[in-house]
Amino acid sequence: MTKILIPVDGSAGSDKAVRFAISLAEGKDAELIVLNVQFNFTPNIKRFFSQEEIRSYQEELSKEVLDHTLEITNEYAIPVRTVVRIGDPGKEILEEAKESSVDFIVMGYRGLGPVKRTILGSVATHVLHATLSPVMIVP
Repeated sequence: MTKILIPVDGSAGSDKAVRFAISLAEGKDAELIVLNVQFNFTPNIKRFFSQEEIRSYQEELSKEVLDHTLEITNEYAIPVRTVVRIGDPGKEILEEAKESSVDFIVMGYRGLGPVKRTILGSVATHVLHATLSPVMIVP
């Protein structure tokens, strides 16, 4: 079975990536692994909210994103597994790809622009340069 990892964040770019991955998987023996990564909140936030409140908020955000994505995938007869991870998105995508032994990664590109990308970096660029799996960046 071919395993395709799709990191999603609820953006239009990740929706495009999901639709592209579906087109790759349709009619084949493939599984989609839909991954949502929630950032780990800074220590300053932890001063004002309990760990349980933070975890609950992260779960709520992930549920919204994954429910939205599953609305797209439910129209097709393709197996879908959802995964939620907490941490740095680039690192967590790479870890999930490795742990799930994926064959392919399909991800959207948010297009931060040259200045923001230089300052903040790009998750897609990080994954592209650090993984051993083939990566498709969907603009």
